Amino acid sequence: MSQDSQISGSDKSYRLFRVVFVGLALLTVIVLASVIPELTAIDVRKKLDNALTLEQDLSELLSIVQNAEAGQRGYLLTGDPEYLQPYIHARQGYDAIIKDLAREVSLDNQQLNRVQRVRLATEIKFAELDTTLSLFRQGDTTALQNVMDTNEGLHAMDSIRHLVGLLRNAEMRDIRVRQAQLAQLSTVTTILRFLGVVGLGLVFYYIYSQVRPLFDTITSSNGRLKEENTERRRVEKKNHELIASLNAKNSELDQFAYMASHDLREPLRTVSNYIEVLGEDYAPILDDAGREHLSTIHRATDRMRSLIETLLTYSRIGRSEEPRELCLAQPVREALENLALRVEESEARIEIGELPTIKGYPVALRQLFQNLLANAIKFHRAGEPPRIEIQGKTEGNKVRITIRDHGIGINKADQDKIFQLFTRLDSSQMREGQGIGLAFCQKIVQLHQGTLAVRSEPGLGSTFIVILPSSLRNDEARVHYAN
Repeated sequence: MSQDSQISGSDKSYRLFRVVFVGLALLTVIVLASVIPELTAIDVRKKLDNALTLEQDLSELLSIVQNAEAGQRGYLLTGDPEYLQPYIHARQGYDAIIKDLAREVSLDNQQLNRVQRVRLATEIKFAELDTTLSLFRQGDTTALQNVMDTNEGLHAMDSIRHLVGLLRNAEMRDIRVRQAQLAQLSTVTTILRFLGVVGLGLVFYYIYSQVRPLFDTITSSNGRLKEENTERRRVEKKNHELIASLNAKNSELDQFAYMASHDLREPLRTVSNYIEVLGEDYAPILDDAGREHLSTIHRATDRMRSLIETLLTYSRIGRSEEPRELCLAQPVREALENLALRVEESEARIEIGELPTIKGYPVALRQLFQNLLANAIKFHRAGEPPRIEIQGKTEGNKVRITIRDHGIGINKADQDKIFQLFTRLDSSQMREGQGIGLAFCQKIVQLHQGTLAVRSEPGLGSTFIVILPSSLRNDEARVHYAN
C-alpha cells in the first residue's frame, strides 16, 4: 500500500470519526430536549397537585367555620345543644387544617404570611363565638347583644374569605405562569428535536454510505455461513440418525447376548447331564471306544459352554460400569493377582515401570492387561521362563503403555489378524485358548477411544503398544464404541 493510500485512508477514518462525534452530540441534544420539558412538566404536575390539595383544605376551612357560625346561631335561637356539634367539630379541627395550609405554601413567604393571617382571623372568629356562647349560658342578654352589635365576628369571617381568595388566586397565578413557561419550552424543544432528528438522519446516511461495502461483505459472508450451517445441521441430523440406528443395533446385540446366555446354555446343560447319566448308568456295557466318545462329547460341550461365556463377556465390555480416575498400576496389579498361578508355574519374570493415571473403566482395563499378560506368558520360547516388561508414560493428553515380551514373536503377515475374533495362529502347538483374547483387548481399547498395535519379529518377541486418552466422558465413549 502506497503512502498516498495510507493518508487517504487516515483522512476517511478521521472524517468518519468527526461525523460520528457530531451524531452523538445531536443525539445528546435530542435527549436533553426530551428530558428538560418532562422535568418541567413533572414540576407543574406537582404544583397542580399541591394547588388541588390547598384548594381542598381552604374549602374545608371555610366550610367548618361557616358551619360553626351556623351552629352558634341555631343554639342562640333554640338553646338546643345539638346545634353546637358543628361548632365543637370546627373548634377541634381548624388548627390542624391551618397547619396543613402552612406546610403546603412553606416555600412561598407571601403565601405563608397569608396563612398566618388566616389563622389570626380564624382565632378572632372563634373567640367571638366562644364569648357569645358563654354570655348566652350566663343569661346576660345585654352583654350578648352588645358583642353581636360590634360585628366583630362578621368582620373576621369577611377577612377569612378575603385571605382564602388571595391564597387561591396566587396559587392559580403561579400555575398559569408555569404552564406558560412549559408551553414556551415545549415549542423550543420541538424545534430542537426536529433539527436534531434531521441532523442525525444526515449523519446516519453518511455513515451508511461509508460502511455499505462492509455490509455487502458481511451479507455475503452470512450467506455462506447460512449454507454451511444448513450443511452442518444436515450432517448432525444424519449423525443422530446413525447413532440412533447404532443404539438400536446395540439393543439387538444385548437381546442376542441374553438369548445366548439362556437359550444356548440350557441345551448344553441337558447334553452334559445326559452324558453323565450315560457314563454312570451304562458304563458296564460300554467298551473303551464308547467311553472315549462320551469323553470327547463332554469336552466339546465344556468348550462350547466356555466359548458362550467368553462371547457374553466380550459383548458386555463397558456396559456395566462408569469411567473414573485410576492409576494404571491398579488394574495391572489385579491382573497379576488373577494370573498368580500361571506366573508361579511358568517362573515368569515381570518388570513393571511407573504407570500414569487416566480416566477409564477399571474392570475393562484389568481384563485388557490380564489378556495381554496371559498371552505374553503363554507364548514364551521353549526352555526359557517368560520375561515381560511393562512401561508407561504421558504424551500430551494421552498415555502410552507398552507390554514387551521375549517370546516366540509373530509373523508380519499375521500381525493384522491377531485382533480378530477366533483367530489362533499357533494351533500346531495346541496351546490352550479360543482365539478371542486379543479381540477382547482391541474392543476395550476402542471403548477408551484409544489404539492398540503390535511390533514383532519371529524369535525376537512382541511389543504391544496401547495408546489411551488421559480423560474421556462416558457419553463420548459410548458413541465411539457404537461406531
